[in-house]
Parts: sequence; structure tokens; C-alpha cells
Amino acid sequence: MIGMLEAVRGCVKEEVRADVIANNLANAAVIGFKRDKISFQNMLQGAGSASTGTTQGSSVPSQDQNLVHILTDFSDGPLRPTGNSLDVAIEGKGFFKIQTPEGIRYTRKGNFSSDEQGLLMTQDGNPVLGKGGPITISGANVMIDKTGKVLVDGSEVGQLDVVDLTKPDLLLKDGATLFRAAEGNEERPLPETTIVRQGYVEDSNVNVSEEMVSMIHSLRAFESYQKAIHVMDGLDNRAINEVSKLR
Repeated sequence: MIGMLEAVRGCVKEEVRADVIANNLANAAVIGFKRDKISFQNMLQGAGSASTGTTQGSSVPSQDQNLVHILTDFSDGPLRPTGNSLDVAIEGKGFFKIQTPEGIRYTRKGNFSSDEQGLLMTQDGNPVLGKGGPITISGANVMIDKTGKVLVDGSEVGQLDVVDLTKPDLLLKDGATLFRAAEGNEERPLPETTIVRQGYVEDSNVNVSEEMVSMIHSLRAFESYQKAIHVMDGLDNRAINEVSKLR
């Protein structure tokens, strides 16, 4: 039978796992969302590897010497055609660059719009950056080519600043679809295989069926650990009572 400490540790891990899965399911229909996953690592073992980039994201300490690392899965989501000229998806590596009040952020959520001044914006009202700054769209016929160049009524008005990063797996989530780069995670040129697709969006990379199966397994594991705790607690109480009788 497992020990009490191991059972408590298991409950903590499964509780975090269930929370992560629930968040993935809640955002499954969000354009550009990247699912989270968890990794368990002993703090003593992880101390040497944390600086090498093997783990990232937030870390949730349990009551023992273990950490639950929440990581982001940056695998591509499926591209879906919309026919909207301001919907843009990235096929391959890379991120759109966004200006927010908190600084530069990166995203794969490309369902853009324009404001009253014609500025290209995210749905949250943040400017989408081009290579020369924000992009203004002042015409009706908008074309975006595979390199991100934006043409309005046949005239080039800018180019989407689509960038890759030296350590993309170490980007930190800032909300559901925005990411920020920690110090030392620098921008770098896109690989030639990256293509910008106008009239498409990238759906989330959440597989609902797989997440539901994982949730069932996690809940069953949590229940098993709880039962083990109750059994061991009962044995401890019985032992205490027996010792009391001997006195």
C-alpha cells in the first residue's frame, strides 16, 4: 500500500491536472488558444535543470519537495477558412506581434479588425504591429500575401511583423491567447517554410475527446488517492486506540 505522504502528493498533482484540463476544455473553441500540459519534477532534481530550459511556465509547489510545472503545447492548431479579409493565420512557426499597454506580446490569434481610424487591431483592441509599426487600412480591398505584406486597393501599406523566437517553448502565457517573452528569449527571423494565410484562422490545438479521457483518468486517480488516505487514517486511529488501551 502507498504511504500517506505519497497519497497526499498524488491528490495535489491530480487536482492541478484536473484544473489544467478544465481550462483547456473551456478554451477549446477560442481561436489561437494553445493547450497546457503538466510535468512533475522533484525540486532537488529540478534545481539543476531549470536553468537549461527544460521546464517553463508557472510552477505550483506541493506540500513536499515536488513541483508541478504547467507547460504550453505550441503544436499547430487546424487552419479554418473564414473568407474574412482581416482574418490571418500562420502556417508553420511564428507569432503575430501585438502592442499592449503592458508591452509587446505575441499571439497566434489572427481574427483581426480595424478601428474607426483604420488601425489594424486585435479583438481586444490592441494594435497589430507591422515591421514599421501599427498598420492603417483605409480602403475596402485588402490583400495580405504569404509573407504578410498588406496591400489596400493595390498599394502596399505595411507588412505584418510575424516573428519567431529563439526559445518559443519558453514563452509565458498572458491570458488565453497572448504570450510574453522572458529576458533572453529574443526574436529571430522566420523560417522560409512559414506562410501567412489570409482568410483563415488557426483554431485551438485542444483535442476535446483526449482531454475528456484525461479528465476521467485524473478524477479516478484522485478518488483512489483519497480512498487510500481514508484507509490509512483509519488504521492510524485504530493503532492509537490500541495503544491507549495498553496504558
